Parts: sequence; structure tokens; C-alpha cells
Amino acid sequence: MISWHAFLLYCGVYAVAIITPGPGVMAIVARALGSGFRSTLPMVLGTLVGDLTLLTLVSLGLSLMAQAMGSLFMVVKLGGAAYLIYLAYKYWTAEIDLGVTPVTARNGFWAQYALTIGNPKALAFFLALLPTVIDLKHLSLTGYLQLGAATIVLIPAITLGYAALASRLRSVFASVVARRRMNKGAAAFLAGAGVGVVVS
Repeated sequence: MISWHAFLLYCGVYAVAIITPGPGVMAIVARALGSGFRSTLPMVLGTLVGDLTLLTLVSLGLSLMAQAMGSLFMVVKLGGAAYLIYLAYKYWTAEIDLGVTPVTARNGFWAQYALTIGNPKALAFFLALLPTVIDLKHLSLTGYLQLGAATIVLIPAITLGYAALASRLRSVFASVVARRRMNKGAAAFLAGAGVGVVVS
């Protein structure tokens, strides 16, 4: 079991990392602006499962293997970036009065999952944070479950907060003209996130 001091330190640093908007949060915010709060739920789940995957890789000592598979992670990263740009195109061209939801829930989940595990900064975060506050050589199943519980609580709490705020802003813009401008803004936001992933 991880000491409460180490666990709270981990949770604090991890929360700050989630709160700091990266490509994943930007994608969720853009989706909430374009399609509303509920449409972000698969994406939040994709982020959650992605972070649990990275946590598991690092906790099991497989992070070196993940780093050795650099080309595979580059493909995943570029795939996530391409999907963000595709979303940007769909939002840019969406028919407002038809209420188009640009992507399916399943696609939203897998795109966000790929974006999360293909993000080298996310892997680097776990590689840097875990050994600093947790003795991975003596990490028990109970300790791993503690870290997993922190992920399960913090990811939805923070990302859904962003989604709810973005969705509330969306409701302010009820007219077709305002919604069209908002969709184009969301498209620009997503395209910027996709470019950011490519160059990072």
C-alpha cells in the first residue's frame, strides 16, 4: 500500500497535469462546443482508458518497451493528430440546422484513446512522476489499485468539468449564425490541437 503522503502528492501533481490543457482536453472542449456535453463522454472514457494503459505500462516496468516501440507510438500519435484535423473539417462543414454530430461515440473513444497513448508527454509524465513519489520496485497490487483509483476519479472530474463549461457556453449561442461561428471556432481549435500534436 502506498503511504497517504505519497498518494496525495501523486494525486496533486497528476491533477495539475490534467488541468493544464493539452491536446486531449482541447479535443474534448472543442467537441463540447460543437456537439454538446453528452457527446464528450466517449472521449473522456478514451482519455481515462489511455491514462490507465500508460499507468499500467509504467507500473509493470514496461515503459522501456513502450519507448523502444517509438515508431509504433509515432504512428498512433500521427493517427490521433489526423483524427483531430478530420474532426476540424467535419465541424467546419457541418450543417447547423440538422444538428449533425460529426463522429460516432465509438470513433470518439478510439480517437481519444489513440491521442492519449500516442502522446509522448503523457508517457514522459508517468515515467517522471511515478518513480519520484512511488517505489515501483515494491509497488503492490493494492498500491497499483490506489493509483488506478486516482485516475478513475481525477480524469472524469476534471475533463467533464471542462466539457460542462464549454457546453454551457454553447447554449449561449442559440442562433444559426452564432452556432456556425462557434463550429468554425471549434474546428480551428481542433485543427490547432492536431498540428500541436504533430509538432510536439
